[in-house]
Amino acid sequence: MNAILPKISTLPAKPAPTREWLAGIDLLLAKRYQRTALMSSKHFGPLRVQRPFYPEPDGCCHIYLLHPPGGLVIGDNLHIGASLQQGAQALITTPSAGKLYGAKGASEKQGQQVEFNLAADSCLEWLPQETIIFDGANGSLSTKVNLTGNAQYFGWDIIRLGRVASGEPFNTGTCEQRLQLWRDGLPLFIEKTKFEASSNMHREKWGLQNANTCATLTATLQLTRDRIDEMLEALAQLGVTNAGEWGLTQKESLFIARYLGNSITDCRKGFEFIWQQTRMAFNSKQAEVPRIWRT
Repeated sequence: MNAILPKISTLPAKPAPTREWLAGIDLLLAKRYQRTALMSSKHFGPLRVQRPFYPEPDGCCHIYLLHPPGGLVIGDNLHIGASLQQGAQALITTPSAGKLYGAKGASEKQGQQVEFNLAADSCLEWLPQETIIFDGANGSLSTKVNLTGNAQYFGWDIIRLGRVASGEPFNTGTCEQRLQLWRDGLPLFIEKTKFEASSNMHREKWGLQNANTCATLTATLQLTRDRIDEMLEALAQLGVTNAGEWGLTQKESLFIARYLGNSITDCRKGFEFIWQQTRMAFNSKQAEVPRIWRT
């Protein structure tokens, strides 16, 4: 009597399920006649531009990036890209804060990659609202700007750790942030920061000093020491120095402003003030506040 042998499957093992929601957008802007036109907007996933706006008389293109989900969970990834052809001028912002939700101990990362490519004589202002890092997040954020010739850039990146007002401080989790500016293949500014809850950097005086808001502004403009001192005094008079500290520095051709403190409102207000005060020196134009900030 023949023995019945167990059936052996030759199919590969089914991989463990993964969860991801990818989204991306690549914009192409070019100067056409008296204004900058949005020539193309290639996108996938929930990331859109409804239409460009032209609140300025010189035709500078204002763009609002819309991400309906409003945040990223484990496995999610956003790619934001824009290329400006010669002579193009654009201001890109977001209608609300970005969010990196808690990963609940998962090893998968959630993140956002931003990359801008600017041709000669172009000008880009990247003024997004803050990114909130929830307790338990496992995030990665990067911004890279490639400048050609005399291209100009003004941008900021604002990080909010936890939701203190809701009783949810940043007690666990991590987020890596990379900021890069290059001109003609040479580095102007390269910085990498790792926000890790309960780490020495998070607690100590030489680090974040337990602050929950950390922000960096970079701009390709040159200011005198006297002008920088005037702005520091003006920030104090504006009342945005009570819950944090400001640092304004001129490093060769790059102006850098930093905020470290516990008030996202003060940080936003201070950055907007610096932008408004320096825009004439930056691109010879009065600041035109995007109306989405006031709605």
